[in-house]
Amino acid sequence: MTLLVRDEADIVGEQIGFHLEHGVDFVVATDHRSTDGTTEILRGYAREGRLHLIREEADVLRQADWVTRMARLAATDFDADWVVNSDADEFWWPREGSLRDVLEAIPPRFGAIRGLWRHFVPRPETPEPFYERMIVRRRSTLDFTSPYHAQVKVVHRATPDVVVTQGNHDAFGRGLELIREWCPFEVFHLPVRTRRQMERKFSAWEASSASGASTGRHAEVAAAAAHARSAEAVFRDLLVDDDELAAGLGDGTLAFDTRLRDALRRASGEPPLLISQLSIGDDVAFAEELDALLTTDAAVKLERRTDAFDRRLSAVEAAAATVPGRALRRLARAAGRR
Repeated sequence: MTLLVRDEADIVGEQIGFHLEHGVDFVVATDHRSTDGTTEILRGYAREGRLHLIREEADVLRQADWVTRMARLAATDFDADWVVNSDADEFWWPREGSLRDVLEAIPPRFGAIRGLWRHFVPRPETPEPFYERMIVRRRSTLDFTSPYHAQVKVVHRATPDVVVTQGNHDAFGRGLELIREWCPFEVFHLPVRTRRQMERKFSAWEASSASGASTGRHAEVAAAAAHARSAEAVFRDLLVDDDELAAGLGDGTLAFDTRLRDALRRASGEPPLLISQLSIGDDVAFAEELDALLTTDAAVKLERRTDAFDRRLSAVEAAAATVPGRALRRLARAAGRR
């Protein structure tokens, strides 16, 4: 697993431990200027021989470059078969079987597969760990300015020429043919956990955007809103209180989902099994979110192809429009000579 982090001490230890327990063999992590204790947590895993740590002090966040570097290191230096590109607020959950079961079942002709973001919302703060409070899942939206927009993340076969795109949404390289329609992973996404954590995240986003780094449309909008109003006001907008929870459960935009909580609660001596306890309604909700995203994915591809065709057609028309003019000038010159 590759992991790019900055000031995620409240979650990064559980995130790494969860994945090491459930199929990840090794972590390549890049720590970008953390000051909240994240670095010490990463160094602890490095001392155990489970993690390779890279420290970055650059002012500008170069997310795609750094993740690409880690993914290539996984292939060249750490003997990886597959690479999961993750953020600290993401937990990869197979829909069936284990992480290893899914990846071993991928036909050799394919080299990349994706997981679907499933968003968990902040609830009123208590002294409990994040996973005790964040057991409410929110339906994804197609509004890409929202922190809860529909999105996918990529897993790919290890290859030394891989290029991972901004946001870890795609990977390109030799042998990385993508299975587009099958999405065997849910990626539990917990982007906003407490007001203080959100303030640190938005401040980092704002600084990165100001320095010219690409942070994604939702990050730009969130950071701008926090700057214009206040982080407290934005956090109140995102917080789901009891009244909003009741309304969301009623209209289907919210649902209880305790799978991550139960997995992180489990005593360390118990078998590391991921058993999806899903109802038919949960399966339908997943299928609807995936279908909406694939529709958008196809629309984006079609729009790009249409735009490319329009550019080629315009170039041909422009060239053709100059032909009569040139022909008339040649005729005029010929007439003048006669």
